[in-house]
Amino acid sequence: MEGQPEQSGISGNTTESPENTTEIPENTTESPENTTIIHKTYGAFTLPEMQLQVLTVNNTHVVFITSGMEGESKQIYEKPFNETDFEELVNLFERNGFFEMQDRYTPQEGQPIVTDVGTVEISLIEKNRSKTVIVDPYYSEYMPEGLQEIDSALLELRAYAVSTSPEEAEEIAENWIKSAPTYSFDGFDLKLENHEILESIPEQHILTYTFTNRHGGYGDRTGQIVTEALTPHRIEITVSGRNVTSAIIDGKWDELAQKPVEKETENPDAT
Repeated sequence: MEGQPEQSGISGNTTESPENTTEIPENTTESPENTTIIHKTYGAFTLPEMQLQVLTVNNTHVVFITSGMEGESKQIYEKPFNETDFEELVNLFERNGFFEMQDRYTPQEGQPIVTDVGTVEISLIEKNRSKTVIVDPYYSEYMPEGLQEIDSALLELRAYAVSTSPEEAEEIAENWIKSAPTYSFDGFDLKLENHEILESIPEQHILTYTFTNRHGGYGDRTGQIVTEALTPHRIEITVSGRNVTSAIIDGKWDELAQKPVEKETENPDAT
């Protein structure tokens, strides 16, 4: 989602955690609007555009940003968040003694050494105190139980940020089809026939639509000789991470690439 404001806390705690925290009087509750939670991972063996992953949570929004280490290939996902759920999340930090945890957790004697998983930094930033806990390498067995619970809750919010509801997926798919060359040329009567959701991260929505063109052919047929006949079509479209990643009409035409679907070459039996 382009054009979303980046959260000011994203680059505030990068590689070092604070050596101590600034204390506030006991029984003083921070106002939610003065509190930010950050979950940052980096250094894992993954796609270049996923090297840096930053989740920022406040009392109104959940923002998840993925990019290369220098900020290239940035993708921004944003979802609304309510104050009640945010207060519960902050209470989770308090219940598990986040401010009393070590600043850094690393493998202890007898624990396996895990590689290629990168580093995680978890930060709670309030008006009068803040703390960052680093786990390097990022492996749950190196964390105390309370930090595991916090990490798990933040990973769930990360999945929520990149998720697409069925209604959103259908709106994205239908707007895309209507603006694509084949339908926009002379299509009408767009109907949803099937909607399947595949469990993945992010999830994939496989939507099947039917529609009719007033002329034969595919794509933008301006200036071409076309048959004047009502032509029914069936399009299977995939929506993932709020983007259309595949669109095939009649199993023959790639509407994304605007070219015929390449047929797989059949290998003769080597018998």
